[in-house]
Amino acid sequence: MQPAYSIEIEKQMQEVFDRLSEKDKRLYAGVEALKFPYGGVSYIAQLFSCSRNTIRRGINELKEKATIPKKRDRKAGGGRKQAIKKQTDINDAFLSILKEHRQATRWMKRKNGLI
Repeated sequence: MQPAYSIEIEKQMQEVFDRLSEKDKRLYAGVEALKFPYGGVSYIAQLFSCSRNTIRRGINELKEKATIPKKRDRKAGGGRKQAIKKQTDINDAFLSILKEHRQATRWMKRKNGLI
């Protein structure tokens, strides 16, 4: 397939693409791919060095009425779970470590004649 855009335009598009958030990259790649009647997804995937699945996902998100809220890049619930929720007894573990540390500190101070 022959390049659809000039090299100068492609470089400008790549610069813009690199500055976008994850969500905006998908949507932008989807918009650009839809401009071509045939081979657009493959061309844009090669141009932006991204997966064709990412572009297809962007196209699907463009077709949906409600996408991810504007203030978010990803759906809610993603990411690392809080330690307090994963290990419910973390407070007790922390307090026992703190207690041992304090006892060791007192012992060291007594040993060195600081108390």
